[in-house]
Amino acid sequence: MNETEINLLAESALQALGRDDPRKARELLMEAIGAAPSRPDLVHALGVVQLQLGEAHLGLPLIEQAIGMAHELAARGGDSRVKADEMIDGFTLSLAAAHEDLDHPVEAEAAYRQILARSPGQPRAQQQLALLLLAWGRMEEGLVELDSYLQRDADDPDAMRGIKALAAEIRLYLARKLHPKNFLEAHRESYVEMFTGYLKGPAKGWTAEPAKMKRGPDGRPVPLVPQGARPYAGVRVDLVNEMTNQVGQVGDQPMVVQLAEFPALAQAPVQFKWEHEEFDLRVSTQCPWDQLPIHLLFKDGPGSEGALDAADELIGSWYTAGFDGAFGTPDGFRFHDISYPEAVRGFLGVTYDVDMGRSELRAIDDLVQRLNHLHALHPLDRVILGRGYLPVPAAPRA
Repeated sequence: MNETEINLLAESALQALGRDDPRKARELLMEAIGAAPSRPDLVHALGVVQLQLGEAHLGLPLIEQAIGMAHELAARGGDSRVKADEMIDGFTLSLAAAHEDLDHPVEAEAAYRQILARSPGQPRAQQQLALLLLAWGRMEEGLVELDSYLQRDADDPDAMRGIKALAAEIRLYLARKLHPKNFLEAHRESYVEMFTGYLKGPAKGWTAEPAKMKRGPDGRPVPLVPQGARPYAGVRVDLVNEMTNQVGQVGDQPMVVQLAEFPALAQAPVQFKWEHEEFDLRVSTQCPWDQLPIHLLFKDGPGSEGALDAADELIGSWYTAGFDGAFGTPDGFRFHDISYPEAVRGFLGVTYDVDMGRSELRAIDDLVQRLNHLHALHPLDRVILGRGYLPVPAAPRA
């Protein structure tokens, strides 16, 4: 296969990505790499496709390989070095994105700073670094980077306007001393409104929020827990047509919602502090009610032993209460689903994703009350409700 044919394959892969067909793009790129295995641009492109497929663990080593290949190309000097230098910054941006997808904020920050050391003021790297810091709860540092990015005025005008609005709204929200529970309330209300609209529209006559059930040892129906899930992790589907047993879902992606006065805050996760609690509690500007991330991080030292087990017991009892209707009505408005707990930060932290269904906002108040009791026994370092990154302990456990 000659170079022209290889380039045509690469171009076809890009077109497939444009058609939202990353699997076809992967197929074409693998064929191109088979014919030209020494081209770092093709290896990098395949890594980016893996990110788009939600397989960052596969994309990361490919992007690292492409960066290594580009450095080898640069070592040849001359035109090769110029070409490689142009690639390295772009590849490193993809590397940072992969680390963000894998919840590696330290590595992502290092990648962005590496670009800025090579190319001071590189707008994409500075913008993404600022957004990373905001999602990580490092508000002041993030705002400094946003201000520096805006002062350089080196990016696309539309991107600049979006970041300017974001920075202004963060400062306005802080100045007004608003409670971040507003973000949870807005996400819940919009999701419930959409859900109710389905029941009046295309899903009229369907049953909402039925639980998946099975027969227990005594013959009575009990919630069906998926294989490998925690014992409390019963499942409710959004909708079911009892005539056909067809299952329906409300929305195909987690629903992120804008606040009326603060639309720019929805464009990126930003942690705002929930004041006056016994522990450091944050709410993210992106907290989809139909897939709410709940991140817990415990302090290392006395009280950390057994903390994850205690957290799972707490979350399990809270989820069971919501599943059974404690934060809704006898006929609905219940929790739908919960993920398996994912241990993070050297087993000092844990993350859950909860489909809150149409449960009422008091479910959050109940959770916070329970977490205060947990904090008294196992001190919490931070809790985040919504999307964001937990702090990274200085010496995480092995």
